[in-house]
Amino acid sequence: MIMKKLTEIFLVSLLALLFSSCGEDRSHEYYELTKENQWIYNTMLDVYLWNGSITQPLQARFFDKPSNFFAALLHNNDKASFFTDTVSAGDYGMRLSVMYDPLLLYPRAVYALVTYVEPNSPAAKAGIERGAWISSANGKSFTKNNYSVLESGTGLAAGTEYIDYDDEKGIYYWVKSDTIAIGQSQPYERANISLDTVYAVRDKKAGYIFCNSFNGDDFKGKCDNVFSRFSAEDVQAVIIDLRYNSGGAIENAAYMASSLVPAGLSGTPFAVLKNSDNEIDTTYCYSEPLFSIGDKKLYFLIGEGTKSVAELLAASVNGSRSMYDAYIIGKRSSGTNIIVESIDSPYGFKISPATAIACLPDGTPLQAEGIGPDYEVDELEQIERIYNIGNEQEFLLYNTLYHIANGYMPSDAPAK
Repeated sequence: MIMKKLTEIFLVSLLALLFSSCGEDRSHEYYELTKENQWIYNTMLDVYLWNGSITQPLQARFFDKPSNFFAALLHNNDKASFFTDTVSAGDYGMRLSVMYDPLLLYPRAVYALVTYVEPNSPAAKAGIERGAWISSANGKSFTKNNYSVLESGTGLAAGTEYIDYDDEKGIYYWVKSDTIAIGQSQPYERANISLDTVYAVRDKKAGYIFCNSFNGDDFKGKCDNVFSRFSAEDVQAVIIDLRYNSGGAIENAAYMASSLVPAGLSGTPFAVLKNSDNEIDTTYCYSEPLFSIGDKKLYFLIGEGTKSVAELLAASVNGSRSMYDAYIIGKRSSGTNIIVESIDSPYGFKISPATAIACLPDGTPLQAEGIGPDYEVDELEQIERIYNIGNEQEFLLYNTLYHIANGYMPSDAPAK
């Protein structure tokens, strides 16, 4: 507390010296010393959702670390905005589901199940795949409170195990496997559409897209290529997998949505963004698609990792379709109705302030509790074997393909 007080006295003295030394105007020196936070302040006044709540900070506050200064400007209700020091090490590129031993053999042991690996990430380069179980980090166990050691750092020795079955005893058990060396965490470009394929489902065809982000200058071109293929192969159903998609560019989401809705909706609202006064700031409309599959059955796969613009896509498109030709399968989405815009500074860091409230075409905000599925399916229900994304036996995809083939879910199948 004493050090903080001394620091404040020093800053006030410095300001007095800068502005009054020998009657000379030295304000330019103050702005040079505080230029990073001056940039943050002016940018937030321009784009921040709650910019009306920002008050003029004391001049001494402009000498704070940029991350602290940014945090001090945020509204009390803001749970979405964040600051990124771009000189940081990034991450390993793994999505994890952390839990106590699901086999209940070691009730206090904590395991991390890898549910997704970003292409070109350190984890992918090390050979980590979806379905891997990590039981130790750098030779030590971890807890639900400190598993961040698995997300980023200077390198990771990931101790892995797998689940096997004892036919004689009729039980599952853990088997220790390799220790995999993952290189230093680093920034990488997150994949958008990383997988697309067509499945034969009895006498039908189903097109599948794994869409992990709506960012990227190549997104629209990828959509055109995929939907062109689906049209050429005359698919009867389309599956959009959004379970790990946390958002991205609304323009790209609107472009994809244009191919998924019934004909005649081009030029009508796909989504609107509102400010903190509930006034419409921006309207995004459906465009004229190059390839329309709006007459095909549509399935969205969602989960707790489905956020923001991904929720907007599923909710808006689903609302424009008949309840009998569009379905949402999975678990309830996160309920993120705040749009966050990432802005690079000229000083080597990035701010990501909340800029708008995401709303459906009629102006109704996305539900804060998230999107509920038509069919609730937990991708980790069969936890003894987690298949790769796109594998027809992968639990969420398997259930969806079953519905396409039969018109009902496996759990609803009539008794034989």
